[in-house]
This record gives sequence, C-alpha cells and structure tokens, in this order.
Amino acid sequence: MKLQIGYLRAREDSDRVRAACVNYLQTWLPNFYPNRLDLVQEAQQLAASLGGRLSLPKASWKYAWIEKLFGFGAAKHAQLYYNRCKSSTLRAWDKMMYLLERRGRLAS
Repeated sequence: MKLQIGYLRAREDSDRVRAACVNYLQTWLPNFYPNRLDLVQEAQQLAASLGGRLSLPKASWKYAWIEKLFGFGAAKHAQLYYNRCKSSTLRAWDKMMYLLERRGRLAS
C-alpha cells in the first residue's frame, strides 16, 4: 500500500491526491484491526504524514451489539463466520439444484 501511495504521489502530489490516499488507508484499515496493531499504527503515521487522520473501524449496524458486548474483534469474527456459512449454504443449494436439474434431463 505504501508503494501504491508512493507511485500515485510521484505522479501528482496535491491536496486531492493526499486526501484520496488517506481515504484508501481508511478503507483498508478494518482488514488489519485489531489483529495487526503494528500495521494500524504504521497506517496512522502514514495518514498523519499525508495531513489526515484515521479513525478506528466500527462494526456495521448488524454487528454493533456484538461489538458493544464483546469488542470489535468478536464482531469482525462473527461477520466473517456468518459470511462463510452463508456462502457455503448457497453453494450447497446451487449444487443440489444443478443435480436435480441434471437428473430431470437424464430421465426425459
């Protein structure tokens, strides 16, 4: 990410570009928080050098209650687990429908 920001700033180093770089860092921050606090701190320092500030991520409204009770890490884990389960269920449903359709074609 530092290389990408460096490449972009080498082409143009304006307030608009620096704001876009801070926005880019803010967008990716939830991927590192709370597991890699070293990278979070580095991103915050980079944002400060760009004239911006990063705010710590918050869980979406669906998982806000988990965040309040157990913290952001638990809310993030719950969201990832839910998405994996949903994806697995949809894949299984799709496979079942395909097999049923295939069986119907073979029978006719």
